[in-house]
Amino acid sequence: MTGMLQIDPPLWVTTPLGEGHALFLIDYGPSINTVWVVHQFDSGNVVHVDSSEVRVMGNPMYSILHPEELDAERKRLRPGK
Repeated sequence: MTGMLQIDPPLWVTTPLGEGHALFLIDYGPSINTVWVVHQFDSGNVVHVDSSEVRVMGNPMYSILHPEELDAERKRLRPGK
């Protein structure tokens, strides 16, 4: 069963396509990753991004650091690849 959730207020996220606001989550069920619907800051495009490629941005007010870039994180988790 498919479910959709509007994120209110939108979350500031980073994706392989750049930063943006996550507007919706789409859940297609237990066998498929959740899809994030993101409004991209630089292009204005609305894109669908797999949950494994989304990082919620930090909040300096609460001392929450911004996430590492996805490529840097992958290299750290898989050294030598």
